[in-house]
Amino acid sequence: MMRRIRCAAAVLLAGLVVALTAAPAQAAVVTETVQGRYVRIVSSADWSAAAAMTDGMSVRWDLTVSAHAPDPGSVRVSVSANGAVPLAVDVRTCAEPWRGSDCSSGERMLRADWAVPRGGQPVEIEAMPADAVAYLRLDVRVGDDAQRGASTQIRVHADGLGDAVQIGPGPEHALPATGGGIPVPVIVVGGVLVVAAAVILVVAARRRRDGGER
Repeated sequence: MMRRIRCAAAVLLAGLVVALTAAPAQAAVVTETVQGRYVRIVSSADWSAAAAMTDGMSVRWDLTVSAHAPDPGSVRVSVSANGAVPLAVDVRTCAEPWRGSDCSSGERMLRADWAVPRGGQPVEIEAMPADAVAYLRLDVRVGDDAQRGASTQIRVHADGLGDAVQIGPGPEHALPATGGGIPVPVIVVGGVLVVAAAVILVVAARRRRDGGER
């Protein structure tokens, strides 16, 4: 009987550990598309993970930029940021869709460990023919000297052919200085598990004591 009680407590405590460590995995990649008259951006990123970034972590942001051009021309791709949190970004491009972490045609590094200016003005990172497709990959990190509680919005812009579009995370997913912590539902579940495990252990100790007094 005592062994079963101790096992139950151990299972509950193990469940707490799993709930806490699995919290970041609950987030999911969100794919969004913005379409102008000619220019289009398809964006894929895990913005929930981005909103919970801590020092040393990075978030991958994949973008496909293309245009349905009526005439020859070019499309400029730019990045802007606005906020108090410094961001460091690696920007790479591939001539075809990325396969996991690989670019089979050979990637090009456009920016390495780039401290994105945070004045809100777009900074050009690539210019492409209007009949081409750019497969961009941004690895975004929180830079040094970030202050707790601050945030920064980052956006990618594509303009050309008299058209302009932009995309980025919404205000609820602004990139934080020190991460978003543990979600409230996980904290609640964890608290319940701790209380339940404590009750089981108290009952076990009482039964052991009562058994010794007989």
